[in-house]
Amino acid sequence: MTKLPGVAILALGFLAACSMPTPDDATRDTSALYTPPEASGLVGVRPYPGPRDVCQVIGENDLTIDYLDHTELLIGCPAHEIGAIDDRVSEGGVLQTQVGDWMLLSIPQG
Repeated sequence: MTKLPGVAILALGFLAACSMPTPDDATRDTSALYTPPEASGLVGVRPYPGPRDVCQVIGENDLTIDYLDHTELLIGCPAHEIGAIDDRVSEGGVLQTQVGDWMLLSIPQG
């Protein structure tokens, strides 16, 4: 009995997991992969920075009042969207806190 077929299947699984994203992946709607801000008690205003992005401008309510400032934009990103969060931090965003499934960040304006 040989174990080669099992090793080959395992190797193919690793190769499939390492495949490069296709252009369709970059434009695919991932909103079904996370809960909306409202499910965490937040007020979602609009996608940020663009209409197809997963982060949202977050409006004022009792959960966010301590993080709002007229010189900054409060946004939220799904907590598991590490790439989107890293992008916002690289733009100058500052991590504030996690509320439910969403990570809040302040983005300087001006």
